[in-house]
Amino acid sequence: MTTFLLTTGIIMLALGLVSYVSSKRATHRSTEASALSLLPGDIKYESPSGRFKFYFPVTTSIVISLVLTLILYLLS
Repeated sequence: MTTFLLTTGIIMLALGLVSYVSSKRATHRSTEASALSLLPGDIKYESPSGRFKFYFPVTTSIVISLVLTLILYLLS
């Protein structure tokens, strides 16, 4: 139970830190940008009319996966 709570706490702390840092960076660009939309390699498409928006965070997903894998590996 201790390991589970410690792991959950570290993951929540890491996600909170990433969210805080990226929101500070997003305010410098525009207010519409999402928190983790600043990584290169993420797919973003907006139709010319502006009615359709598509966002697929490829690089963000890979980075989060690597960080969580490393944390869980170190705690096991």
